[in-house]
Amino acid sequence: MLLMEISSSTSVSLFWIVLATLVAPAIGHATRRVLPEVVLLLGLGVLIGPSGLQLAGATNLEMLKQLGLGLLFLSAGYEIDPNDLVGRRTRSAALTWLVCLVIGFGVGMLIVPGHRWLNAAALAIALGSTALGTLMPILREQGVLDRPLGRAFLAQGTVGELGPVAAMAILLSSNSPWVGALVLIGFGVLTAGLALGTRHRMRRAAHRVNDQLRHLSEAERQDVYQRVIDWFIRTGEHRLTQGTMRTIMLLLTGLMALAALFDVDVALGAFMAGLCLRLIVGDHTGPLEERISVLGNSFFIPVFFVMSGMGIALDAVRSSPLTVVAAFFAVLVTRGLPVWLAERFTSTGSGVAAGAERAKLALYSSAGLPIIVAVTEVAVSQELMPASLGSCLVAAGALTVLVFPLAARGLDRAARRTRSGRTGRAL
Repeated sequence: MLLMEISSSTSVSLFWIVLATLVAPAIGHATRRVLPEVVLLLGLGVLIGPSGLQLAGATNLEMLKQLGLGLLFLSAGYEIDPNDLVGRRTRSAALTWLVCLVIGFGVGMLIVPGHRWLNAAALAIALGSTALGTLMPILREQGVLDRPLGRAFLAQGTVGELGPVAAMAILLSSNSPWVGALVLIGFGVLTAGLALGTRHRMRRAAHRVNDQLRHLSEAERQDVYQRVIDWFIRTGEHRLTQGTMRTIMLLLTGLMALAALFDVDVALGAFMAGLCLRLIVGDHTGPLEERISVLGNSFFIPVFFVMSGMGIALDAVRSSPLTVVAAFFAVLVTRGLPVWLAERFTSTGSGVAAGAERAKLALYSSAGLPIIVAVTEVAVSQELMPASLGSCLVAAGALTVLVFPLAARGLDRAARRTRSGRTGRAL
């Protein structure tokens, strides 16, 4: 009887969670995407969760949330182009992020009771992140990615996701920082080894095929290629797609399990799985990116954000609105201000010269909800941060994703009005 009651409660909770994942994009479409879907998912999670209408609970559904977290960080790792990890833009972005981390650590030491450095480090990592995956669709839709602003944001976003993941592995694991650093290096070597080994086998297979077809004439070779294409169409792409996605899930869950065995956050394993895939496919990212997006964003990643919203203590947010506001501005000062200062007073090689463009880059770089959610969950679970502060930080993170892109668009409109006014006076 008890098992039936637990199963019934789990099924009801799952129904409301899935309904929230369906309602969020509908609301976003109705509001012409003014409200980011991530913010809506969190808000609906608060609404149906224990702090709201109490329609759903997280009982027996944590595995779905873990898979959502894993696919979120796998997507983040896959979005990073290894070619972007070298060059002056990335070096400057890395130095800027380190400055952000130091500033965030200083803020943490000022407000953390007892001045405990590990608690301050957790707060600093949360404040210094960038939501690269969340903002990429917005900037792609606006046609910004091919401009200097977009390329500069890619550098800042890459470091703003890679840096916090590395810092979490070193500082927020149950191991000592030195052991965490060695584990991080080990994961990097394993990822590179898996990627290079796979690419080597793919090249050898391609050479064998070419050797077998070398004796054929050009017409005969084209006939063989056509037969292969016809077979591919008859067999159905979905079979190959299923095998590919199952292999990706095996890689994801395997590296997440390995991270758990070494007592580091599973986000490291998931991120490395995405980076491994990107190293394997190289520049041919389109087809696989679409399949990963469908796999993650159709169910698991929205479920992760809804369940994260369910974990927000609404009473803590209501009772400490000043904490939310302070955290919101702390993100802007910790992450946005160093980015703006670096672009204004140093040579970053970004090509972002206009004042409005520098301000937009700082605003985009300051939006950091997904990693804030991940960091606060780890910090709260390890008692490095009170649950009430974690809820306020997530609420502030939701505000950054909502307000900062809107403010950047407002700067665009103001710049256009200024240009049109100058043109009118000139005429």
